[in-house]
Amino acid sequence: MAAIMVTLGGVAFRDFEVPQAIEFGGCQRLAVHELPGGGRVIDTLGAAAGIIRFAGTFSGPDAEARAQLLDVARAAGATLPLAWSGFAFEVVIADFVAVYEKPWWIPFSIELVEAQNLVTAVPDALAQAGLDLVSAGGLAGLAGLSLGPVAATSPGSIAAAQGVVGGALSAAESGLAAAQGAFGASAGASAATRALQAMGTASLSLAALGGAAAYLGRAAGNASLGAA
Repeated sequence: MAAIMVTLGGVAFRDFEVPQAIEFGGCQRLAVHELPGGGRVIDTLGAAAGIIRFAGTFSGPDAEARAQLLDVARAAGATLPLAWSGFAFEVVIADFVAVYEKPWWIPFSIELVEAQNLVTAVPDALAQAGLDLVSAGGLAGLAGLSLGPVAATSPGSIAAAQGVVGGALSAAESGLAAAQGAFGASAGASAATRALQAMGTASLSLAALGGAAAYLGRAAGNASLGAA
């Protein structure tokens, strides 16, 4: 990474000070619902940023001053801009360790908590509504339901999709009740097996449609905010 400029707050890492590697990333928070019959519904709850880590060495006549600047920022809990190549973040220093060897040579390691990814951040409520509509469509698809054309910029289309999902929810509830009744009245193993399969299918549909309804509700609220 010698040709890459790395800056953190007011500190620029130059020449061989540039870290050999920068660790970054994160995870996606998930809610996994295990359903009767072996089905599974996975709700995505949003990204959780991980820790950004790197190490280097302050050098030159201003090595002490730059090390002290980052240590002061750590103590203050300040939010700092971090940038390199095509990456840009707002971060808070979680851990900073410097090893004073000489006034002009101070190795260090640092861990940063991402406050915001400035490259991939969702810019506004309409963008979030669009993401929610994608999630709603995926969950509805698990229940074999198409929401039709729906857009964050069209509140009417979101309301129509909510109506479609609401009707499908009622049908799934009736299907589950019927399957439960058939199971209770089954007179043989074959009939009981078919009823259990129907119950599993109806339960899967209910879970998926319930998730879709929740995403559509949030999308409707964000679409209204975006249109305001």
